Amino acid sequence: MAGSAMRIFSSGSAPSVESAPGFADVSDVLKVDYTEEFDQGLTDEEKKSMKRFDVYRSNPNDPDDRPKYVTYYIDTKKCGPMFLDALIKIKDEIDPTLSFRRSCREGICGSCSMNIDGRHHLACLCGIPKDNNEKSVISPLMFMFVLKDLVVDMSHFYAQYKQI
Repeated sequence: MAGSAMRIFSSGSAPSVESAPGFADVSDVLKVDYTEEFDQGLTDEEKKSMKRFDVYRSNPNDPDDRPKYVTYYIDTKKCGPMFLDALIKIKDEIDPTLSFRRSCREGICGSCSMNIDGRHHLACLCGIPKDNNEKSVISPLMFMFVLKDLVVDMSHFYAQYKQI
């Protein structure tokens, strides 16, 4: 591998046949084991009529910040139809500390790519289900380094296209 960078995993090992990546090398998104509710001052009755969103929250720059899911409740009748609309509503009206990417809102740029209910989607094109009141889980793209909350490092993704 002369002249090329070698990836060192978080377990401290370089990739080889003898030392495969371990659990420590899997994205922190897979290791989250708890959810906390953001205090919006809602009653249980109000929550029943709203859509529940569990949003991945993490700040790797803060060693005391453990990755978690934070629960927010949104009245979808007072929100746009897409998941990006719900995230914008959360950031504007409930929790201004939430971080995510957005740009064109037309499904062209790909900046709002994230994992929604277990599948990768563009949040600007993925509609919030209207027929159920089950929770929706929003997390960053899998197997990518999380910079903060739903924002991932896209430099390796874009580097692939420069080589082509």
